[in-house]
Amino acid sequence: MQMKRWAMAGVAAFAVMFVLDMIAHGKLLMPLYQQTAPVWRDQGAAHHMMWLMTLGQLLFSGVFAWMYTKGYEAKKPGLGQGLRYGFLIGLLVSIAYVSVWYVVLPVPLALALGWVASGMLDCLGAGAVVGLIYRPR
Repeated sequence: MQMKRWAMAGVAAFAVMFVLDMIAHGKLLMPLYQQTAPVWRDQGAAHHMMWLMTLGQLLFSGVFAWMYTKGYEAKKPGLGQGLRYGFLIGLLVSIAYVSVWYVVLPVPLALALGWVASGMLDCLGAGAVVGLIYRPR
């Protein structure tokens, strides 16, 4: 494994997911979060704990990129491999994440479907950049 390329791919995956999450959760899904405000921490408490979420996303991105390196096929285009990988991980994460949270939280189906779409886009975008960056020598 090329450590420098893995690290670059992990950081790029983090950046892509961070931006996509800001758009999805900070803008597009915000009206649904506001409708269900009693379910969530208040903004002050959430912002105080943001470091923990950021750390979790950073760790996820590193593991995401590392797992990609384990299945990398040298003779195939990286973008296609990255998108395929991102799609599969997106399914895995979205199914586990949304099926649990939709059942235990009183949120509208539209919000749960937004989580699925956001998770899939995060993983597809991260997979694309990891696929473009990670190429062993």
